[in-house]
Amino acid sequence: MITDTEKVFKNKLAAFAIDLYEIYLSEVESTSVEVKDQTVESFTSSQSRGLSLRVLKEGCVGFSYCTDFTDSALDKVISDAVVSAQNSTSDGCYGFPELSKPLPTLKLFDYTLPSISREEKIARAMMLENAALSCDRRITKVRKAAYSDSIVTYHLINAHGLNLSHQGTFTSCSIVAVAEEEGDAQMGWDFDFNRFYCDLDVTKVGRSAASKALGLLGAQSVTSFKGSVVLDNSVSAQFLGVLAPSFLAESVQKNKSLLKGKLNNRLFSESIDIIDDGLYPGGAATKPFDGEGVVRQTTPLVEQGVLTRFLYDTYCAKKDNTISTGNSSRGSIKFPPGVGHTNLYLKKGEETVDELISSVDKGLFINEVMGIHTANPISGDFSVGVNGHRIVNGKNSTPVKGVAISGNILSLLGLVKKVGCDLRFYGSIGAPSLLIDEVEVSGN
Repeated sequence: MITDTEKVFKNKLAAFAIDLYEIYLSEVESTSVEVKDQTVESFTSSQSRGLSLRVLKEGCVGFSYCTDFTDSALDKVISDAVVSAQNSTSDGCYGFPELSKPLPTLKLFDYTLPSISREEKIARAMMLENAALSCDRRITKVRKAAYSDSIVTYHLINAHGLNLSHQGTFTSCSIVAVAEEEGDAQMGWDFDFNRFYCDLDVTKVGRSAASKALGLLGAQSVTSFKGSVVLDNSVSAQFLGVLAPSFLAESVQKNKSLLKGKLNNRLFSESIDIIDDGLYPGGAATKPFDGEGVVRQTTPLVEQGVLTRFLYDTYCAKKDNTISTGNSSRGSIKFPPGVGHTNLYLKKGEETVDELISSVDKGLFINEVMGIHTANPISGDFSVGVNGHRIVNGKNSTPVKGVAISGNILSLLGLVKKVGCDLRFYGSIGAPSLLIDEVEVSGN
């Protein structure tokens, strides 16, 4: 299909005196199922495909897209892109890359997934729900138990001779369980993903959600204090997500990064190493090439607390007179590519989460955060609600809710004393548990 489309485009583009062009084709097959009380609430199966076109004419870039592959639609997508370029400002930093090195071989496609039946996928969602409900009699219901998967195919062609293809699979599940006892009701959530159907452990996810809900029964607030907290890996990942946009060169260039002007400075604890890895095995954002055809790579961003690098696509790299880090990202065919992180994670340490907790005489273990979206990604300031458990004499004690922590993300990561070994990815952001001193905890 893409070969035929390329031939059609080359013939049509010739009539418009286009300097350079880029064709991006996306095809997606997806399935999602939700169950409740062992009954299917919804089952959706869909297929979509679309094409986006970027053209370069006299230093001006134009963009358009379509989901219709008829001859008239292809004519229109070209003319729309040309008009877009004519109404754009010339910028010498625009351009399309050439392939600089061979693509890596990655295991990202599950050849068994296309043959998995509708019935088996429904059974997998029911297994997820049952895993939570059978965990404990106090788990009274499940608000949502969902399974989903997708098969994606990408093709990228440009006027420099780039002709790349990639195919991948993705499976995931999520669940919200409710625990009730003596008039108290608490919720627990968990999810997981995997590139391979057979490796997605829905039973583990269901039990984990149930355990989180049960662990909060009888939760109360605590007296305000300033002291040690242990962040569960899910909470650490959410804080890293607040920091993530600041690593993008585009954010720096537009004065929207709290890291601007701080390159090669020690900003974090010496225990902190942060990496962006577009080649991370099985990662949610792993691909052999980025959104414009540059080979993906592993990019250290913070080494022993020192900020060492930002993330670039071709355009931002030209502005800073450097090279792309393979971080061009496409969220949809409806928008042109822009710089984005891939698998961004905080490198794991050597101690288990129990060992982190055991080193705290009195403090708080935090395994849930609310309102993280209110944190300011430009200043780094935050004030969020948290749930968890009191730590007494090195052990988790009574459950805690109705408390908050506040501060600045740079200061928070500067106070990290120990890093756990339990690195886990939540989508494309990953982190281990963290032990942090001198955190402001607001309670009663």
